[in-house]
Amino acid sequence: MADSINVTGNKKVETLMKEFNQRYPYLSLCMFPMSAKAIVAKGGSISQVDYTKTIASVRSKDKPGSITISGNKKIKTLEAEFEDVFGLFAQVCYTTKDGKGYYTGKVADEKTLCSFNEECEKNGCKKGVWK
Repeated sequence: MADSINVTGNKKVETLMKEFNQRYPYLSLCMFPMSAKAIVAKGGSISQVDYTKTIASVRSKDKPGSITISGNKKIKTLEAEFEDVFGLFAQVCYTTKDGKGYYTGKVADEKTLCSFNEECEKNGCKKGVWK
């Protein structure tokens, strides 16, 4: 398994989500259009981007760019990079042992992907939930 995941506009959203979940099996990566960020702040319901499309076709920024996802990267940094590079509202998520899905919050956002994945494993979170 590769130490990092390279994300470019040519990658399909579904491929990225599967790769992310293979690398961090107790986490998932949810991606939304940037317009969703304001809706979430007001407590509204949002829909994720189309998984069958490429990142280039769902992003709001047209300039080329890439992101490298590695285990020592903080969750908040990864989410900010998706916004800055691709114009996408990304959220790292997890599913508790009772099947409830959550986005990471302020405390978890300060943790690295590897450390939070390990924490979720210890807490009995569900493995392999990427959609």
